Amino acid sequence: MKRIVLMLCSLICTALFFSSCNKEGTDETWKTIPQEEITKENGDLHFSVNGFESDNGSVQFLAKSATAADVILNGVVPGYDKVTINASLTKYDENSYTFKGETALMDGPSIITLKSTVAPSPIYVVSIYGLIEIGGLVNINIFTSLSEESRGDLVGDWNIDRIAPIVNDAPTEGPVWLTWTFSDGKYSNATAIAQYAGMLLGGMLTDYLDGISLIENGNIAANYWKYNEDEVGDISSLLLRNMPKVDDSGKNYIYGNTHNDQWLTSHASNYVFWCIRNGLFYVIPNIANLSDDEDGDSIDMDSLTQAFVSLAAMGVDIKALKEQITTILKNGIALKYKHDEDTLKLYVDKTMCDPFVNAFIPALPMLDKALEELAKSEDEEDQATVQMIQMVFSALGIEKPSDFKDMWNATKSFQIELNFTM
Repeated sequence: MKRIVLMLCSLICTALFFSSCNKEGTDETWKTIPQEEITKENGDLHFSVNGFESDNGSVQFLAKSATAADVILNGVVPGYDKVTINASLTKYDENSYTFKGETALMDGPSIITLKSTVAPSPIYVVSIYGLIEIGGLVNINIFTSLSEESRGDLVGDWNIDRIAPIVNDAPTEGPVWLTWTFSDGKYSNATAIAQYAGMLLGGMLTDYLDGISLIENGNIAANYWKYNEDEVGDISSLLLRNMPKVDDSGKNYIYGNTHNDQWLTSHASNYVFWCIRNGLFYVIPNIANLSDDEDGDSIDMDSLTQAFVSLAAMGVDIKALKEQITTILKNGIALKYKHDEDTLKLYVDKTMCDPFVNAFIPALPMLDKALEELAKSEDEEDQATVQMIQMVFSALGIEKPSDFKDMWNATKSFQIELNFTM
């Protein structure tokens, strides 16, 4: 009996000994990884987004074990206030760990940090890899990628369509094209004016933009031209100098390439993003990168508030306008699109314009009064301005600003489009 008791005691002691040794050998260095928010201001955070260094946002690293951590990206991923990624953790040396992971985002990106609409399937996939030291220094690389559904077949380089076919002695489309038709014949001149305006704007656009690249990571890049201030000239010369010309066959208008293909290229450096959601093409400017001030969102909201105050004083329906602006800030600028193998049309139509136009219509009577007061002026420049306005109104079939309400109500179709080709 004593022998059995001694054997049991020996086994228990041996088990306790090995258990103690195993516990002492457990590496718990991961517990020393700092969990507080890490910023660039204190010099401990270095990160890039899609290969470009970024100064916006902070990171919080919550280690859960020696092999797993939650990495929280605050204001780092363009269009998202907060992204949490479950990452794998691997010890690199005595003082640091490597980590990597990815997550699929169901929320769409926003222009500013408002909660956007949740989509039924992932929009972006965000992936990370990097290294963190137990002292708090973090180096992290962040990459975004549009889901297959959110990019469709649009990834690629799209050039401005510089060829406008002529049908019945008139162009049928252009780089920029305006269609405006009416149920009332008194406004028929406006249809031709809209087409001519489209040609003017198309010529101006092709002088500044040669094409765009829709990139799989969600960026929009562009081939563009930038004039020096002394080269631009006045608005009239800017509009007229690039009017399209009929080609030798007489079958097409051609919008020229005045820069001989020596275009500048904007890098895909997280300034403007795109995605497809619910059958619409969304453009999402990254306010934080576009602003000269690090607090780009508050600058944007301050300017909006000031604009709303001014517009309210004019009689604009601010409630209706705010609803539309808030939707844009949440989800981006929505455009309809049509696409085949080698053409892409981005456009807005009357249905999309109605809420904005109707919000401004209540302000038109005040503009009537403003025009009446301007007409009383004895200043020559004021009189020239009044004559120009009256000439435009006459061509459109209206007499005063408030007549635009009836004109808009008589509109059968209204469309502004941008046309691209592969």
